[in-house]
Amino acid sequence: MRDFFKSWKFKVIVCIFALLVGFLSYALIYGGASSIPEILLKSIVHPFSSAANSVSAWVEGRIDALVNADKYKAENEQLKIQLSQMLRQIKDVDDLQKENEQLKKIIDIKEDNEDFKIAPPGNIILRNAADVFKGFTIDRGTADGIKIGDPVVSDIGLIGVVRNVTPAFSEVMTILSTEVNIGVMSLSGSVVGIIENTLSVAADQKCLMSYIEMNSDIKVGDIMITSGGSVYPPGIIVGEVVEIFTDDNGLSLNAVIEPAVNLSALTEGFVIISFKGQGAVLE
Repeated sequence: MRDFFKSWKFKVIVCIFALLVGFLSYALIYGGASSIPEILLKSIVHPFSSAANSVSAWVEGRIDALVNADKYKAENEQLKIQLSQMLRQIKDVDDLQKENEQLKKIIDIKEDNEDFKIAPPGNIILRNAADVFKGFTIDRGTADGIKIGDPVVSDIGLIGVVRNVTPAFSEVMTILSTEVNIGVMSLSGSVVGIIENTLSVAADQKCLMSYIEMNSDIKVGDIMITSGGSVYPPGIIVGEVVEIFTDDNGLSLNAVIEPAVNLSALTEGFVIISFKGQGAVLE
């Protein structure tokens, strides 16, 4: 008998008894004696009931999916159409906003240059990653009145010139190119020179201004603009002087110009197809 009280069977019986006492105490305190069978029944049945409910919900869901498959497919297709329409409307709004911003830039350019005739805004659609001069192609061409030799600008300053053109596209050579020759001067007109780039300066995304008189009052920080001619109209900002040094010939000065336009970040360009004094065609 003493061994029985030490056995695991006795311990299990004690645990069961303690559990029953707990249930009875809870029932007597909160629900009275009549609730004891109900509590015991709920405790035993609850896990099975929860499992049954879960299975039932899963079965109902599968049956609903099978029975109403066509209905749900039609609803999904309708939702796809509505989503597509919403995305199209958002894109239309974005395009309209972009067009308005481009038109505003054109107006800003023409305010000080009433003689300018500008083609519709050209969006950059192609860049040559290997081109150190940052040349690009825009989605405007001869159909928009553009021709070889037309200057290309932004609302900030000079970008370059049209090098090649087709009815729908134009290839633009930027002011970094070693092929450009641009007459420039300071805002006061006291300093004049010519943009004739070298590969080393262009590789640093800057322009080289040459043929500056030795006694010139040019200084770092001066803003250079186009002096005008048959290819480039006067008064277009080119950039800022960031360095000055004596030419190898010892007879003139050179200046390194930081372009006003960030050519690497450009997304668009405006081609001036007509201006007072225009005449030469770039070969």
